[in-house]
Amino acid sequence: MKCEICGRPAESQFCELHLKAYENLVEKYEVWKKALKLTWTEYLNKILENPDAGLWVKEAATHLLSRPSSGE
Repeated sequence: MKCEICGRPAESQFCELHLKAYENLVEKYEVWKKALKLTWTEYLNKILENPDAGLWVKEAATHLLSRPSSGE
């Protein structure tokens, strides 16, 4: 199986690096949602705008936003 984002070998839909980034996005969303009342899509867009966000998490956010249903 290959990572949906980068094509590296993966045991699930994401390689180890993108899986960790995805898990971090999901975990931190609850904090952002409570503090800023953001939807999932708004949150992912904020991550992409954040200059301090890392490459892996931005790639994961971009991939999630490109899905037909971004999980709101």
